[in-house]
Amino acid sequence: MQAGERIADRYELTYPVGRGGMGQVWAGFDERLDRPVAIKFLRQLDVPEEERETAGKRFRREARATARLDHPGVPAVHDLGVHGEDLYLVMQLVPGIVLADHIAEQERLPVGEAASVAVQVCSVLMAAHAASLVHRDLKPQNIMITPSGVVKVLDFGVAALLGPAEASRLTATGRTLGTPAYIAPEQAQGGPVGPAADLYALGCIFFEMLGGNPPYEAANAPDLMRRHIDSPIPIITEYRSDVPEDLAHLIYCLLAKDPAERPGSAGEVRQLVAPFLDGDSPVPAAARTDHRSASASPLIAPFSVPPQQSQQNVGQLRAQARELAENERFVQAAEVLERALRLVPHGRGELLSTEVMALRVDLASLLMLAGDFRQARHAFQSLASDLAQSDGKQDLAEECRQQAIACQFELGESIDATGAVSIR
Repeated sequence: MQAGERIADRYELTYPVGRGGMGQVWAGFDERLDRPVAIKFLRQLDVPEEERETAGKRFRREARATARLDHPGVPAVHDLGVHGEDLYLVMQLVPGIVLADHIAEQERLPVGEAASVAVQVCSVLMAAHAASLVHRDLKPQNIMITPSGVVKVLDFGVAALLGPAEASRLTATGRTLGTPAYIAPEQAQGGPVGPAADLYALGCIFFEMLGGNPPYEAANAPDLMRRHIDSPIPIITEYRSDVPEDLAHLIYCLLAKDPAERPGSAGEVRQLVAPFLDGDSPVPAAARTDHRSASASPLIAPFSVPPQQSQQNVGQLRAQARELAENERFVQAAEVLERALRLVPHGRGELLSTEVMALRVDLASLLMLAGDFRQARHAFQSLASDLAQSDGKQDLAEECRQQAIACQFELGESIDATGAVSIR
């Protein structure tokens, strides 16, 4: 796979975002519907020949399992197909930060933030379990936090149907599916796996969010799985004293060896965790790196390159954006112009230069054409404010103000008696 490659004469690959033992994930663009997507590939040649049929079935099962879950905490599935020798799955591209990375950066999360993540994961598990699906591989690497603070649960690749289908689950002979640091004792022993296994994994994740490390650690996978089965349950307050006793008791119950001794459902866990939400924003700072914020100059991010190279790249990107816009690929064209803006000097004087203003006006217009009226409004408002301070550009400032008002109308929000846009 390489950037620029086209899949099904519709999806253009832009950059790789992850790779596993038997596949890889690319960010891409849906040219037909003008939207960014994630494209997950199962590379058949990377799969042992004797496992290819099983791996292919599991990959298709992931697509169907995820598509069944109509929930804001699960990425939407758009398409499934074959590209050469490889299977591919097209999904919603989720921005933000992986929970595993956030824990690594922060070491220990505030109790309220950890509770927010847990409550949202519980909501996803409630939907999954109601649809007779068990995730079976819940872990911080499979949880994303978006810039708006929404938690997304990824990778239902080993999800198994409950009931009779469990007896014929799609596993390679002798292989236990799941990740050792978060695997339930019954799953580690190869026994029947139900919703309680997901709750155990959630307990491990909750423990790690608060304590900085999973509840059990070992030098190798077999020893780690034995610790889940035989070792005493750790108590989070012995690692962190500010965890409320009721919450510590809940985590202890989630880590019970016997599935019957864990809470009865994800809904029950959500109800028990809810009192520990602190009302503050649960959005980690690292997940807020959305350059389309409503700040003074929302679309400029620092980027240092030699002036000659900068000029050349900006010109190439503007030409690329123009071509994309002519083909009505407005979202993709806007993303290209955002990259161009990162390449120009971003001091106060440069922000008012003719070249930069032209880029910013074009970008605001593209956002409007793409139907992203909220971001277009912010961009036009920022332009109007900056242009009002520049001699000879009052007409353009007024035009930007009017475009901001037009966006406000499209959003169905109010405008005050002076004609100014009222932000909500």
